[in-house]
Amino acid sequence: MKSEKWIGGRSVRVDFNETFDLPVDQLYGYFKTPADWPRLYGAFGDVQDRGEGWYAVPMKGSPFPLVAKIVVNQPGECVSWIFRGFWRGAGEVRFVEGPTGVTVEGFEDIAVRPLWFLSPVVERAFLERRFRSVWNHGWRRLRATESDLRETESRGG
Repeated sequence: MKSEKWIGGRSVRVDFNETFDLPVDQLYGYFKTPADWPRLYGAFGDVQDRGEGWYAVPMKGSPFPLVAKIVVNQPGECVSWIFRGFWRGAGEVRFVEGPTGVTVEGFEDIAVRPLWFLSPVVERAFLERRFRSVWNHGWRRLRATESDLRETESRGG
């Protein structure tokens, strides 16, 4: 699927499809609200509730927080969100249970507010690398959680 065009530049799209040997409820817990995101992604600071379902999620190294709102929340099945403010875009995770675990699949499309001729430069220099890194950090954290759970179970705990 092609990235959606945004006024002022092209969005960066991160697609993912990761399988974990963790309970679906545990995976869902990391995504159910933007206030839960810092538990998974080390790049985020303390979240501020802005009311009406909007949360400001500070990103380390950026003066502009992600301002996000959950628009679809189906526990254990699907969570979708939108961004407003400096960051524009949307994302979604779906949880698919299978024989080898739970697959977290989905996408995030994100773009900066129009910066005219600077938008493509900012997107190339910051957005893609930064947001792929954030997602990869989250996947590594879930793999470590998965490993810890296996170790605990093998010790009979």
